[in-house]
Amino acid sequence: MTEEQFLKWLNDIDTNHDGMISKKELRKALHDLGLHFTRWRAGRAMARGDLNHNHFIDGDKEFEKLIAFAKNHWGIVN
Repeated sequence: MTEEQFLKWLNDIDTNHDGMISKKELRKALHDLGLHFTRWRAGRAMARGDLNHNHFIDGDKEFEKLIAFAKNHWGIVN
């Protein structure tokens, strides 16, 4: 998927529409994409992307980190 599609996907997985992505939301979305080891993948993504350590991906910088992580490790963003 393109970066634009990935951003839309992130918006769609924010199930409670609070503007933040939780580990649980990310894990479910990865599972829905058919990826395996979703607990591990979501945990690694949160560890790399959650810069303020509030257990959510929120804010532009954190979303940028998540996009970079997805490009490098998941192979779903090109």
